[in-house]
Amino acid sequence: MNKAAATRRQRRTATAGVADRQIQAREEALRRLLAQELIEVCMATLKTYGLDSATLTTLAAKAARRNSGKIKRATAVLAEAQRLSEVTNKWVEDPAYRDTTGRPAVLSIRERGRCSFAALARKFFPERTVAEVVTLGCRANVLERIGREKVALLNSTVLFTGRPLSILAYSIRTVRRFLGTAEFNRRAKAAALEGWPDRTSFVAVADTDFQDLIRIFRPQISDLIESSNRWLFQRSQLRKGRGRKRIAGLQAFVFRD
Repeated sequence: MNKAAATRRQRRTATAGVADRQIQAREEALRRLLAQELIEVCMATLKTYGLDSATLTTLAAKAARRNSGKIKRATAVLAEAQRLSEVTNKWVEDPAYRDTTGRPAVLSIRERGRCSFAALARKFFPERTVAEVVTLGCRANVLERIGREKVALLNSTVLFTGRPLSILAYSIRTVRRFLGTAEFNRRAKAAALEGWPDRTSFVAVADTDFQDLIRIFRPQISDLIESSNRWLFQRSQLRKGRGRKRIAGLQAFVFRD
């Protein structure tokens, strides 16, 4: 290689190096802006729960010094809801708890038999009375009383409507799970079907159309979640004691910016 060619190659290398550094600088600046925006979104939401800027600044500084990313408090708040969902899973999926039509049966809260609500309450809430579990289920809109001694399943999804702290804990868990999916997809090969499913549809619509969206897709989302829960529950029962298990599932919701 002659001297002129070597000089041109050095110039190209130097130019490429400058371009790479400029790209890295722009990406770093954008990463900081996006991180700031994520923090602002979280703080704006937390302010609706009655936390002021000074308190949030203190909490953010404390969180920045930690590195675990664990959600112990949220998990504790949601522990009862989790066990209540296990009650409804058993009620829905176990044939012994269905009536002659195949639907979840109306259950007794007093009978000592194996297939009563009292049996479910003792299994999943051993430290509580049956009456307390019934109250918890009614408050979560999962079941309703039928007379004085029986209960019927209203919904197999535990609802937190009107319970701000439960909704906040649920939001934390939802954000953690979504970020986990995003982190996995960030590392997955773009050309392969290795990513975890994550899809969104959105169009600007009028308020009346948004209400129609909710009406139309509420049952479809409910059916999708129910079928995924049924599949997961059955697999969990089939593979009892077979290696390490981690919580997995599907979550869907309607949103409006």
